[in-house]
Amino acid sequence: MPASLEGLVEEARGAVLRPLAEASTLPPGFYTSPDIFEAECELVFRRNWVSVGRASEIPDAGDRFRIDVAGEPLLIVRGKDGEVRALSAVCRHRWMLLGEGAESAGTISCPYHKWTYALDGSLMAAPLMEKAEDFKREACALPSFACEIWNGFIFVNLGGDAAPLAQSLVSLATEFAPWKMDEMEIVGRIEFDQSYNWKVLVDNFMESYHHFAVHPETFEPNYPAALSYTEETGAPYAVARMPHKDDVLAETLFKPLDGIPDRARRSFSVFNVYPSMLLAVLADSVIWYRLEVESLDRFKLTIYLLAHPASLDVPDADALKAFLREATWHVHMEDLPACEGVQRGLMSGAAQAGRLSHLEGAIHAHQKWLLGEFGRA
Repeated sequence: MPASLEGLVEEARGAVLRPLAEASTLPPGFYTSPDIFEAECELVFRRNWVSVGRASEIPDAGDRFRIDVAGEPLLIVRGKDGEVRALSAVCRHRWMLLGEGAESAGTISCPYHKWTYALDGSLMAAPLMEKAEDFKREACALPSFACEIWNGFIFVNLGGDAAPLAQSLVSLATEFAPWKMDEMEIVGRIEFDQSYNWKVLVDNFMESYHHFAVHPETFEPNYPAALSYTEETGAPYAVARMPHKDDVLAETLFKPLDGIPDRARRSFSVFNVYPSMLLAVLADSVIWYRLEVESLDRFKLTIYLLAHPASLDVPDADALKAFLREATWHVHMEDLPACEGVQRGLMSGAAQAGRLSHLEGAIHAHQKWLLGEFGRA
């Protein structure tokens, strides 16, 4: 680790690794340093499970979609055996990207020289290669990466040596069980290109301290900042609870499933499944922020709106889906100036680590976890 990077990590440890009442944030360099970003790609995103999509997006054999994780181009595809796989999206011939523009097909074909792969990544055809001596087709399969489905979400691990995902999320799976997330439908999707560091959005998402300033009409009247709190999880995720004012039942767009706990009817909760899977869990729906991190200060944000089919058995369901999409877009547009403003402030020579409020415990937990990843062999 370069000396400058070591110094920044040590500074971060001194600020963050304290009790919340004494702690500060990561220093600005953790949001602005190219060396930190490179280390995050290797030590955080390539070694941990990263959520990339929903299994329902590829229901049939041959269905696929493209996504990059830590700069690694991936093709997420459902095979003829029904298995979902994460394959390299780079042709084994001369590195052309595969899967661009294709949503479903019985094979994976390179648009450059028509090398053709089966849905499990094995090479089926390589035209005009008969004069290549000792050419072994079996040696040219697309590399595959570890892939798991948890609660209907597809996760990928590039390192290949991470512990099974479900093993580390037992407590979260128990909490989510009443929502039957594996059966949820995608009822809306919103895409944004974002020009700030990915952690700025994670920080913003995981606290309600900003409700009275940024969301004075959308959140603060019903979910006041002062009532929110965080819980210690002892697991690789953080949670923040947002109780409804006066502890009353919150109004819902759709019909909550039987078995949704009373607390969830009187609040909503936000989760960060480390490193960057952001979930807002409401009584009748789930909102997932998928971050596709591209560079130090750019990422693609796709917001998924999810609901169970039984919850959608209400009058005017399509109009309510449209309303949920519009409301979610509006909330993010309220957050966007704050996130962009923070990014500009981080670039200031006067910027330094800032003290944390008791309302920012989920940020503190995430940043402690990140520093643990930097120190893990």
